[in-house]
Amino acid sequence: MKAPNQKFWDEHGRVGLIWSNPKASDDTLIAAALLRQPNFHLLLDIATHFGLDRLKTQWERLQKGMEECQYPEDLKKLQLARPIVERCLKTMEEAICLSEPQH
Repeated sequence: MKAPNQKFWDEHGRVGLIWSNPKASDDTLIAAALLRQPNFHLLLDIATHFGLDRLKTQWERLQKGMEECQYPEDLKKLQLARPIVERCLKTMEEAICLSEPQH
């Protein structure tokens, strides 16, 4: 497990994401941000710091794992987070496309 980017997470309310595990990995904290506090500004900061691909990969892994387990309480959390996260990721992808030079 890699040591998390402590300063980044402290600046973004790490305690609110995973208060019970002070040594949580970056991937665990990213997953918590996606599921527990999905808001555009936090997810954009994560994408800027860690890369949009990593954010998207964590989202795909999180969804797959929760859907495979089929725990009702987790599926409900996923159902609530999905439209917010999908809209945020789509907006970020569109912004990248618009910023790329046209040929």
